[in-house]
Amino acid sequence: MLKLFRSHSGFLVLILGLIGLSFLLFYNVPALSRLRGGSLGKIAGEGVALETFRLSRQAAEMELALFSGGRVPRRGGMDRLLNEIAWGRLVFLAEAKRLHCVVPDDVVIRAIEALPFLQKDGKYSEELYNQFVNGFLGGHGIKGERFVEIVRESLLIDQVKLSLVAPIQVGPGEVERLYRSEFGPAKLTVVRLSLEQFLPSVTVTPEQVDAEFRLHGSDPSLRIPEQRKITFVEFALSPEQSKLPEKEKKEAEEKLLQRAEDFAVAVSREEVKKKAFFEKAQQQGLAVREIGLVSEENPPNLPGGEGAVLVEAAFSLSEENPISEPIRSPEGFRVLVLTEVEPSRSRPQAEIREILQRRLAERLAFGKLLEQGKETAQSLRKELAAGKLFADVVREKKLAAESLTHFVPAEPSKDLRDGAEIALVSHLLDPGDLSPFTPVPGGGILVYLESRESPAIPESKELRHQIEEGLRESREQEFLEEWLTEENRKPGYQLPKSLASMGQEEP
Repeated sequence: MLKLFRSHSGFLVLILGLIGLSFLLFYNVPALSRLRGGSLGKIAGEGVALETFRLSRQAAEMELALFSGGRVPRRGGMDRLLNEIAWGRLVFLAEAKRLHCVVPDDVVIRAIEALPFLQKDGKYSEELYNQFVNGFLGGHGIKGERFVEIVRESLLIDQVKLSLVAPIQVGPGEVERLYRSEFGPAKLTVVRLSLEQFLPSVTVTPEQVDAEFRLHGSDPSLRIPEQRKITFVEFALSPEQSKLPEKEKKEAEEKLLQRAEDFAVAVSREEVKKKAFFEKAQQQGLAVREIGLVSEENPPNLPGGEGAVLVEAAFSLSEENPISEPIRSPEGFRVLVLTEVEPSRSRPQAEIREILQRRLAERLAFGKLLEQGKETAQSLRKELAAGKLFADVVREKKLAAESLTHFVPAEPSKDLRDGAEIALVSHLLDPGDLSPFTPVPGGGILVYLESRESPAIPESKELRHQIEEGLRESREQEFLEEWLTEENRKPGYQLPKSLASMGQEEP
C-alpha cells in the first residue's frame, strides 16, 4: 500500500492523564489466547461465540494498525489489550442493538470516502482505496466487505458513546484552573526512592524459583526473540541539495520520495522480489547496506533513534511482502528488503530460571518500595501538619530530593528525569500539597508543590478551547470506562474467565 500513510495530520495532546482513567491502565487482565470452546461468555443474555470474538478482535487489530501507521505494535501486553478492546466492542454493539441504532449504507460510504489516507489532491481516490484493499487489508487477511462492516460497527459504537456522554459538561472554572495549573510556572520538590536500594534486602529461594518456573516457564517473553536480517538502499539528497532554501529543498525531497516509491513499486511487482531488489539497485547504482540480525528488543545502535525505526519497518515485512515502503532517514529515504528470518526459540532451562529469579526479586523489591513510599508520604504529611517546613523535614530524614524552581507541567524539559510523570502529578496539586507516592521507571517519586505563578504566556481562546475539549474527552472516557464496568456486572453478562477482573475493582 505504497503512498498510503505518506502524510499524517497532527493534533495537540494535553496532559490530562490523571483526570480520567486510561484503557491501558484501567484493565489489568490476562490474554484470551488459550480460550477454547463454542461460547466464551455472555453479553445481554446471549452467548458470545469464539468466532464472534475473533471477528471483533480482527476489527480491533485493524483499527490499531491504521492508527499506528500500518501495523499493530508488537509491545508486551499488546495481545491482552487487543482482547480487552475486542470485548468492549461487543458490549457496545449489544447496546447499539438494544437502542435500535442504525447506520445507513450511504453514511458508511461517506465515512470511508472521508478517511484521510484515502485522499488524493483533496478528494477521495478510488485508486488509493483499491491499493488499501489489496495491500493493507489483504496483508491482514481482511476482505473489502468485512472492512465495510467494521466501519459500520464503529459508527454504531460511536452512536452509543455519543448518547451516553451527551450530558457531560465542563464548567468555565474548571478550564481556568486547569489552564493555570498546566501553564503556570511552579516551584516544587521531588523526593525519589530507588528500586535498587531495596534489592539487597530481597532473598529468593530455590523453592520460589521452582514455583515461578511452574507458573511462568512457558511465558513467550522468556523465549529468545525472533530476529531478522534486513538490507536497504538509500535515496539521499546531494550535499548541494541539502543546502538549498527550504522551498527548493522540499521540492527535491518530493522528487526523491517519488524515485524511492517507484523503486519499491517496481520491485514489489516482480515474482522474485528479493532478487529483483538487488538487481535493480545495481542497475540504478544504489549502494546496498546490510543490517545484521536484529530483534525488537535489541535494535541496531544507530544515532537519532534510526535503529528503532529500521526494526519497526523490518517487523512489518513478511516473506510474501519483503519490500518496504520508503521510510524517512536523515539523508532522505530508504527502501528495505527482508533477507532472513530467524524464528523465536526456547532458552535453556537454566537461563529461564535465572530470568525468573531476577524478575521475582525485582517484584518483591517493588513491593517493599511501594510500602516504604506510602510510609514516607504519611510521615511527611504528619510533619507538615505539625507546621514544619518541607525542606527541613527532607533534610532531617536524609531523603534524596531535587528542587525545581520553574517547572511548567505543560512543557517539561526533555532532559528532566521522569519529567512526564512529575507533570502529571504536579498539575493536580495546590500549593502546600504533597502528592501520593507515584511509581516511575526504576523507583518512585513524591512531589511537593511549594508555589505556582500565573501563566506567563498570553491567554489564548484557542488554547482554552483545546483544554476544554481535552478535559471533556477525558471525563467522557472515564465515564465510558465506568459504564462498561457496570454493564459487565449486570445479570445476563458473563465475562470469560480470563477477563473476569474487568468487572472487579482493585482491592
